[in-house]
Amino acid sequence: MVQRHDKVTALNENFMNEEKLKSERARRRKKGLVRRLVVFGVLVVIMFAVMITTLTSQASVIAEKKEEKQKVEQRLEEVKNEKAQLTEEVNKLQDPDYIGEVARRDYNMSKPGETIFKLPKKKEESR
Repeated sequence: MVQRHDKVTALNENFMNEEKLKSERARRRKKGLVRRLVVFGVLVVIMFAVMITTLTSQASVIAEKKEEKQKVEQRLEEVKNEKAQLTEEVNKLQDPDYIGEVARRDYNMSKPGETIFKLPKKKEESR
């Protein structure tokens, strides 16, 4: 035998409204959480982008400075070599024999009683 229940009990309306409000609050909290996480994620991505950009620009500046330093060090070596040559030249110019040699060679001067012969320069064949 099958018993029929003709009476269906109506659920308490207040209970249903409270459950609806709870689910609505939960949905809003979840939506707010998602928004906050998205904003936080965007801020983190922007921060990483700025850091990467800064690091790459600093790396390029460092590379330029290293190259500039290398050029300056090379120029310093050239100046040191030039200074050594000039110091040597100054020391040689203190020697009267060297001064006489330079005067005869560059200015065609001669000692008394000395004859200077000028030889023609050799022409190179360009053919």
